[in-house]
Amino acid sequence: MTTIVIALRPRPVLPSSPSSPVVPVPDVEWDDFRGLHIAHCARCTDTYTSPLLHRADWWADSHRCDLELVALLDQTTSGRAA
Repeated sequence: MTTIVIALRPRPVLPSSPSSPVVPVPDVEWDDFRGLHIAHCARCTDTYTSPLLHRADWWADSHRCDLELVALLDQTTSGRAA
């Protein structure tokens, strides 16, 4: 059996573009249909759901966007908010 070695190089961290302002996670919303509190980040499209309000609030307060994902979304949506 032949062994294949793949050399991995670290990827550079992409800074957020100046055209993408920091968007805070909005207030947590209540979904009657699912019975869950939902926090959604408009910048990186990350979402957190919980039946407990304090957990969803904690996530909204402590959420940090993945800058690589934000840059990719910004690139694929031509700079429009995702």
